[in-house]
Amino acid sequence: MVSMIRPETLFGEQGDTLSRPLDHLKACHRRIEERLDTLERIAAHIDSNRDEAVAALHRVFAFLDSSGALHTQDEEESVFPRLTSRLERAEMSFVAGLEHDHTTAHQLYTELKQRAAANDFGPAFRGVIERLVAHYRKHIAKEDEILDSMCREKLTPPELAAISQEMVARRRT
Repeated sequence: MVSMIRPETLFGEQGDTLSRPLDHLKACHRRIEERLDTLERIAAHIDSNRDEAVAALHRVFAFLDSSGALHTQDEEESVFPRLTSRLERAEMSFVAGLEHDHTTAHQLYTELKQRAAANDFGPAFRGVIERLVAHYRKHIAKEDEILDSMCREKLTPPELAAISQEMVARRRT
């Protein structure tokens, strides 16, 4: 009989952190940052080792299209709506800025995927990676430093439990 490898062995503690949604979001930021590091290596080696760089690029795309997309949904559909009713004007502006960041990141990511699909790996491709990486790192820092504290201060345990349940449900579909 063949034993199956448990998902948490392959994917780390995602199952554990889903019960702690704010910790899960921060852990996801670390996984996204790993992909940003990979994108920088891809940009540096796309000319000298095209096949390996393109294979790595497709692995980054697979992660961002799945886990990255779920992360954005978690924030926009579960976290942000629960915060807005109790935010002051400056805080609401901050959250709106994060939503705008998501839109900008999506636009840059779409451009990157289009260039890859067209085998356009020249300077413009590397420029898109540079802009996407810089944008995303700045965005993650804002969420880690400000949004996390805001959530821990303003969200109640029942709200966090509801966010957790929604995150689990998203990953089951």
